[in-house]
Amino acid sequence: MPTLENIKIVTSGNDTRPAKIAVENGKIVAFDDACPKNNEIVDCKNLLLLPGVIDPHTHFDDPGYTWREDFYHGSLGAIAGGVTTVFDMPCTTVPPVTNVSAFYNKKDTIIPNAWCDFRLWGGVSAESLDSPLWKNHIEQLKNAGVIGFKTYVLSGMDTFPQLSYDEYYDVLKFAAEIDVLVGVHAEDPEVVNNAAKKISGDSPADFAASRPVEAEVTAIRRVGEIAGEVGAKIHIVHVSSGSGAEEIDRLQKLGVNISGETCPQYLAFTIDDLCRLGSVLKCAPPVRSEEEKEKLWSYIGKSISFLATDHAPCSQKEKNTGNFMSDYCGMPGVELLLPFALNYGYHQEKLTLEQIQKLTSENAAKRFNLFPQKSALETGADADFALVNLDTMYKIDAEKLKSKGKFTPFNGITFCGSVEQTWIQGEPVFKRQEKK
Repeated sequence: MPTLENIKIVTSGNDTRPAKIAVENGKIVAFDDACPKNNEIVDCKNLLLLPGVIDPHTHFDDPGYTWREDFYHGSLGAIAGGVTTVFDMPCTTVPPVTNVSAFYNKKDTIIPNAWCDFRLWGGVSAESLDSPLWKNHIEQLKNAGVIGFKTYVLSGMDTFPQLSYDEYYDVLKFAAEIDVLVGVHAEDPEVVNNAAKKISGDSPADFAASRPVEAEVTAIRRVGEIAGEVGAKIHIVHVSSGSGAEEIDRLQKLGVNISGETCPQYLAFTIDDLCRLGSVLKCAPPVRSEEEKEKLWSYIGKSISFLATDHAPCSQKEKNTGNFMSDYCGMPGVELLLPFALNYGYHQEKLTLEQIQKLTSENAAKRFNLFPQKSALETGADADFALVNLDTMYKIDAEKLKSKGKFTPFNGITFCGSVEQTWIQGEPVFKRQEKK
């Protein structure tokens, strides 16, 4: 069994200490002087060791829409970015994971192609509620091991239609009874429809205006109040605005069991960038104003308790249809999650290393009941690690992403802080190739 030597681990803030970690049978078994003397020694050359990153929001599209992405390429990108566990969404899979047969169909398909560990979201759509057995399906999926249940207040997918607020009441009431978490795509359809009526063009600015911040805040408020009434646990995915984060904070202070995540695109870019870059930055909800972006940063580590990517690539043809309104919503992201946090967080003095460790791993593990199996640097935990050089500078090259989607709004931007190695259950699965 190996002992990783010449590593640093975070103590508090930006402080670190030298350490050794011994692993055996996929687990951490000892630290420092307690490491067995006869172990194989792995010299990590003074790299920073962080718990393996968890990305709780990916669309690897497998089985189904695999011309856009598949689990092989998506998870290959994950390990290149220090991501050791992904939570894959149920809606961009054929058939959608709204019953246990679809769950096992998906799981059996992806196991041979997964480079990283994974958990699967189940889902509840208006279509799945048409079945008189919908409660049975939710309970069976819970017992099969789904991480939670994804829902939409506004959906653009015919195969996964949105829930009305009355349907949310029924779903959340049952979710509370059996103690499962419900994930929410929060955009209010009435607000969006009213905004869309005022739009006459098809520019990036028109798209952003058609899905305003008000839609996000309204949906968070309405679903959050239902959750508070029935005692359900909810999680707001890809919060795009500071006002949305503020509404989560308000609900939390009222005692609602609600959490939120956000994504790098919402913390790095604005509507001005959307107008400049075009469809490469198109996502739903859209990126927001500079004011909303900075306000969102202020809630990081508070009502926004972790980072995710909403990794959702597509073909170049779908991304560039000739009409911005019909261009595909989504982008690759899993490979750049930790590098983003290091570059935009640590190096721009917005996040400490301790905060990055929590935002990219520990907080998600705790919210989804995987801690301390995942994300804990303690004996008995899974030996999942990201080994980082904080000082490496490199330019993002979309063509070199491991994902099938060879595009990113970060293309051409110089990052500082690289993932040098990734370990999963005590085995090295990725090593960054040094430039010659």
